[in-house]
Amino acid sequence: MSADHLADHRSTARAVGALFILASVTAVIGGSLIAPVTEDGADLIALRGQVATGALLEALLALSVVAIAVLLFPLLRRQHEGSALGYAALRTIEGGFVLMATTSALVAVNLDAKVPEVLLSSREWSYFVGTMLVFGVSAVVLNGLLLQSRLIPRWLAGWGLLGAMLLLGRAGLELYGVESSLGVQFGWAAPIALQEMVFAVWLLVKGFDTSHVRAPTPGGHVLRNAEPARRAPTAR
Repeated sequence: MSADHLADHRSTARAVGALFILASVTAVIGGSLIAPVTEDGADLIALRGQVATGALLEALLALSVVAIAVLLFPLLRRQHEGSALGYAALRTIEGGFVLMATTSALVAVNLDAKVPEVLLSSREWSYFVGTMLVFGVSAVVLNGLLLQSRLIPRWLAGWGLLGAMLLLGRAGLELYGVESSLGVQFGWAAPIALQEMVFAVWLLVKGFDTSHVRAPTPGGHVLRNAEPARRAPTAR
């Protein structure tokens, strides 16, 4: 692999790592700023400025998740083009649901009349579907591809796969009305949240290991080098 290609992969890895961190930060802060809208007796007029700031952060979140998929697609398609396209589509859908949730909150705080309950419910369900269900499925697809391609260590991809499945388990319970404490909810979501941060730091420091990947076959699978790599891998 040429020096130019190696530099491109390192740049992509750093950009993806930074975007994962940006997505996590904007999700936590933006969601926290908008959350009071759904509380009983909330002073919506007083919350306008706060919600506007939260909406800008959630817009950045939506853009970040789509940008991650776009940047990863050239690498992921070497493993399987169909799955890579599926990952890109899922993250785009996730971003769409986040924007729907954000829009519902903005409309709610700018209504002069009493906010319809359905509008607040739309905010909650759109955010839930986007950041729990769709994100969980996309994380399964991503980490499954990473596990097969060995672009990152298998322990890190396996951790992400397990964490994504746990998140989907929690989402399934909530979807069917099974209530649980905040501590239990955090326990289900913590593994994938922590894995994403470790993954992001790994990309910023180590990058992707592309030493064993050459090019995709017509069927969408990779050809692996017959000879040992002639350079030290960027990650193990």
